[in-house]
Amino acid sequence: MEREEESICSQEVDAVRNKILVDVMKEQLCIVQHPGFEAVCLNIWVLQTAWLQYKQQYGSSAYEGPEHKKNRHIAYRQLVRWCWGTLGKNICIPLPSCAVNCIHAHFPEPNQLEEDMVFTGFTYADE
Repeated sequence: MEREEESICSQEVDAVRNKILVDVMKEQLCIVQHPGFEAVCLNIWVLQTAWLQYKQQYGSSAYEGPEHKKNRHIAYRQLVRWCWGTLGKNICIPLPSCAVNCIHAHFPEPNQLEEDMVFTGFTYADE
C-alpha cells in the first residue's frame, strides 16, 4: 500500500478485530479468513444485490464504471457495512490492506497482468 493509512492489518482495526472475535472467537485470524468474508464481500450474487440497493439509495449519483471496478466498490462497501454498520455520509475510513488486496485480486481489471495493475488507493472524503 502506498500510504501509511492504508498499510494496516485487520488486527489493528477495532471494528474488524471485534467482528472476528465475536463471530469466530479466534484472536489472530485475518478478516479474509473469516468464514463470512467470501460470502459478504466476494460473492458476485451478493454484490449484485448490494449494487441494486446502493443504486436505489443513491440514484443517478451512484458509481458507474467498468464491472470490475463496480464490484470492488461494492465489496468495500459491504466490508464496511459488515464490520462497522453505517458510518454516515462522506465518512471514509482506511480498510485493512489484507481485505483490499484480496478484493483487488478477486476483481482484477480484464486482460491486465497483476504486476501492471495500478490502484487509486485510499482517499479521505475531502481529498
